[in-house]
Amino acid sequence: MAATKTATTSTTSTTEIPELAAQAREQLLATVVQGQALAVEAAQSWVKAVSALPLPELPAVPGLPVTTVEAATTYAFGVASDLLTAQRDFTLELAKVLAPVTSA
Repeated sequence: MAATKTATTSTTSTTEIPELAAQAREQLLATVVQGQALAVEAAQSWVKAVSALPLPELPAVPGLPVTTVEAATTYAFGVASDLLTAQRDFTLELAKVLAPVTSA
């Protein structure tokens, strides 16, 4: 006697997908924020432990208009933000071109 296999399928309604995506986004963000908090705590502990050591000067980089770690961080994230915005705009334009045309 041959065994029969029964396939079960699950369906997800289109209204559940945005909710699932929102939950995944919230969980991802919460995990990242928690990891960042742990990293800051670890850095604070490390700085406290090595605070007796002399602090070297940051090397000057020709053409880079920054003199502090905070300024370098702000500058780098500004560049990254500009690049991400340009990439998003490009991707959205490309999506418009490649999306199938629907007729009314």
